Amino acid sequence: MSFWMGADISSLQAMEDQGAKYYDLDGKEKDAIEILKAHGVNAIRLRIWNQPEKSFDRGDYCDLKGTLTMAKRVKAAGLKLLLDFHYSDFWADWNKQTIPKQWGGQGKDEIAGSVYAYTKEVLQAMEAAGAYPDIVQIGNEIGCGLLWDFGTLEHPENIALFLNQGIKAVRDTDGDVHKTEVMIHLECGGDAPRTECFFQALKKNGTTDYDVIGLSYYPYWAGGYEKLRENIRNLKERFHKRVVIVETAFPYTDESHDDMPNVVTGELTLKTTGLEPSVANQRRVTEEIITLVKEEENGCGVFYWEPVWYCIKGVGMEKGSGNEWENQAMFDLNGRALESLRAFEL
Repeated sequence: MSFWMGADISSLQAMEDQGAKYYDLDGKEKDAIEILKAHGVNAIRLRIWNQPEKSFDRGDYCDLKGTLTMAKRVKAAGLKLLLDFHYSDFWADWNKQTIPKQWGGQGKDEIAGSVYAYTKEVLQAMEAAGAYPDIVQIGNEIGCGLLWDFGTLEHPENIALFLNQGIKAVRDTDGDVHKTEVMIHLECGGDAPRTECFFQALKKNGTTDYDVIGLSYYPYWAGGYEKLRENIRNLKERFHKRVVIVETAFPYTDESHDDMPNVVTGELTLKTTGLEPSVANQRRVTEEIITLVKEEENGCGVFYWEPVWYCIKGVGMEKGSGNEWENQAMFDLNGRALESLRAFEL
């Protein structure tokens, strides 16, 4: 299996609808997907929310309709597709895992049934559109569980129940036709003990039918590269699983171009990594992470989050807000590709 050189571009359709343009290193305007592909990207990650109501100003693109539109573009470009189920109507991560509004009032067994039915519905729609994913991520950054308050760490049996229903939906719709991989994603890429504890709990509660472990690894939050390497090796030894870094990033500038402060600043990166924001350091960090993962026997991919999401009014963290991630894009304020895109050419 080839190495997944990936990018999460879940904001792209909203960006384009707000007038965003993208220019390659030669200065020529092109489709952003084609620019990424030209520099070595071979896989795209898209998130899906159940019934979003407050994402981007002109619409909620990360619903099924918007995701299908993007998935067909990805497949038409000849790229692999990773589909990221959040099982929420908005951002789900280590800090929040809100049950979709439509599932409110359900008990844990009903929610498990809803996970199966919803996952199956989405995947059947993608199959009908000719855009069935190559990797399916069951939950997003679920190191503290999912679908709270049922699937918290205090109830690992519920976490396993929900995951198993999502996995079953993948297996039932794939039917061994696409050889689709199932991924479970944690945020703690630099924390081997915590990662091991989580997967041991899953194993104890009967969740074993998954193929790949996804990790978020942001060096300014997660610690040095040696911590990432330790985690990848430990997952091979303990669980015999391949590992993908499904989220990473580094800032190319310390400037903010809207009224929302950037969540990652030069003060933070200097303190934690010794590196200031710059295009050169963005490329350096991305290349070092890719190289490290490639060196590990069970390392099989790296996805950057989100390279096309530069600052443009109407495409913020939610309706009416700015973009706190703009300085970690791989395109500048005018949509011009940065030299750091060459990191994918490794």
